[in-house]
Amino acid sequence: MTQPLPRYLPTYLELESLFVSIQEVARQVQGGLLLDIGCGNRPYISLFPSVTRYVGIDLPWRDLATKQVDVWASGLHLPFADGSFDVVLCTQVLEHVPRPWQLIQEVFRVLRIGGKLILTAPQTWGLHEEPCDYYRFTKYGLQYLLEGAGFEVRSIKARGGVFRAMGQTLMNFWYLYYQIPRLTYWLQRINAMLNTFFAYLDRRWPWGKDTLGYTVLAIRSGKGEWRVPNCI
Repeated sequence: MTQPLPRYLPTYLELESLFVSIQEVARQVQGGLLLDIGCGNRPYISLFPSVTRYVGIDLPWRDLATKQVDVWASGLHLPFADGSFDVVLCTQVLEHVPRPWQLIQEVFRVLRIGGKLILTAPQTWGLHEEPCDYYRFTKYGLQYLLEGAGFEVRSIKARGGVFRAMGQTLMNFWYLYYQIPRLTYWLQRINAMLNTFFAYLDRRWPWGKDTLGYTVLAIRSGKGEWRVPNCI
């Protein structure tokens, strides 16, 4: 996503919020080995130009031709030694993991002491990639999971407010409910105007506790111990 994101895309409000928020925390990454869990086609690799190596893992589930994967593996069982990575990136994956605390534990294990975790997760989004869609997360839930695993949470930032969430929900309804097959010229114009309008409202009045999701920066502590949070 090195080129400007087209404003006519139905998922513009979501994708822009992800790119901007990850870009902000990525500035704190200086070199080292990076692991991208659920890498897909590596849409954020351009944000980490200083890393010595970018390793992507994913599941061989669907759309294999579009994925750029180094290792086919599950985030619940990372095939790497303890303390192997300086940075772990995990974007929009946690909601698809049946045992998210186990993934967080695995990330803790493969990070070196002082290593960084950059994590994004949704709070407001419809069902997708069914049936493997299990959770939505508040900022308190994310903090609980991470601190329970031994991480030091440095920041948890919302990706927009109520207007961005409203706009993206409207676009999702419009395209998913009506199953629009392609973006004609006039649909592109309408989409661009709607996305611009809701993005402006979101910047002008960043109100409410409703958000598309959160971007987290956490540090692997030196405590050397982690536990399963009491989630039941």
